[in-house]
Amino acid sequence: MWWFWIILWLLVVPGTVAARNEVNEEKQSLEERVKALEERLDKLDRVEVVKQVREYICPGGEIYDSLPLGGRCPDGSIPEERATFRKLPFSRRESLAEKIEAAIEEAEKKRVAVGGSARGILQQLAHNPAGDQLFSEGSVDLFFLSRPMTLTTFFVDIEAIGGSGPDEAVGSLSRMNTDAETLGVTDQVKVREAWLHIRLFSDPLQIVGGKLDLTNYFDRNAVANDETAKFLNTALVNNPLLRQPPNGPGLSVQYQPGKEIGIGVGVQSPDSSGSTIAQKVYAIAELDYHTHLVFSREGTYRLWGRIGRKPESMEKKTWGAGISLDQQITTRTTAFARAGLGRMEDESEAAYTWSAGFEIRAPLKVWARDRTGLAFSRQVDTRSSESIGEGYYYHFLTDRLTVALDLQWLFTGTNSVTGQKNRNVIIPGIRATVSF
Repeated sequence: MWWFWIILWLLVVPGTVAARNEVNEEKQSLEERVKALEERLDKLDRVEVVKQVREYICPGGEIYDSLPLGGRCPDGSIPEERATFRKLPFSRRESLAEKIEAAIEEAEKKRVAVGGSARGILQQLAHNPAGDQLFSEGSVDLFFLSRPMTLTTFFVDIEAIGGSGPDEAVGSLSRMNTDAETLGVTDQVKVREAWLHIRLFSDPLQIVGGKLDLTNYFDRNAVANDETAKFLNTALVNNPLLRQPPNGPGLSVQYQPGKEIGIGVGVQSPDSSGSTIAQKVYAIAELDYHTHLVFSREGTYRLWGRIGRKPESMEKKTWGAGISLDQQITTRTTAFARAGLGRMEDESEAAYTWSAGFEIRAPLKVWARDRTGLAFSRQVDTRSSESIGEGYYYHFLTDRLTVALDLQWLFTGTNSVTGQKNRNVIIPGIRATVSF
């Protein structure tokens, strides 16, 4: 029987080995074909994209794609940075992802962004001969922002104001609530601003045209320039002798050739209608100087001059000049000062004004975003004069809700309502702002 198994083994085993060898050969052939197919697909999937990249060159000829270790070349020198263009391989999937991302980014730029804020202000007249009175005022701003073209921004601000400030009774020269004075009217909805902003030559030249508020571009100040978040008194928001017209048709051109020097020129209709802009204009020019020379800290110094028309009599010309500076004293304290001279046609005497104060960021370290400010203002013109001080504490309850305690002290001045003198009138107030 044993011979049967020997014959069977001789017949089966060689066939099995041959079959196994054939399978291995087919498998190897299939793997080679798959590999060749993958190489062809990879070539089809690859694209070359020209991109701008940064490279760093050392005196010894070394070229790095990023800063060498320690930021220095092998010989200890600082590498030279330059921009160059290279062909970089990408898979089509990566290239497509970049195109999708760029398309989304471009779509985001063309979208209309909507935002706004609402403010409510309560002010109490205390130590007033006419008796204590409470005044409430509120305003709502709705902003629309779009980028219709590259390097352009279109902006619209619609504002509604209701209520009045303490000047209904005090009649101060400086005006105690800038927010209530913004539109010159109450209980109406108006387009406060609507302009197109164009940036040219990689941003050194910027042009803004439309319905403007020229104080956004001239007599600016890091400490005293925003009635919604800093001082409420108008004399501490802008120089009173700036005498800017109400928001109306105008043009602002800002040129900053370097990091230190800036030049600005603006023209605007002396009234909001724009009907007289061809014959009578309000024009202003400003020179800005940004430096770190004082205390080795950041400071900005501005000098401006303007011509305009008297609001009540468009035939009378007015002139004015002023300075505005803000200087960082410590990491948390910034001081400011303003001064100005102004004169009207047919008047022999000039008016003058000055103000000074400071702001402290994070006066209590537990609230890092809070700030407090204190300032004094003095105004003198041909018919009246006024001295006033103001202090505030601005506190963030949440990222979108803030509250500020405010105190103004009208030391002396003329009451344009009663014709009498204002003396030591104290105006405490509270201001709440919601952003959305």
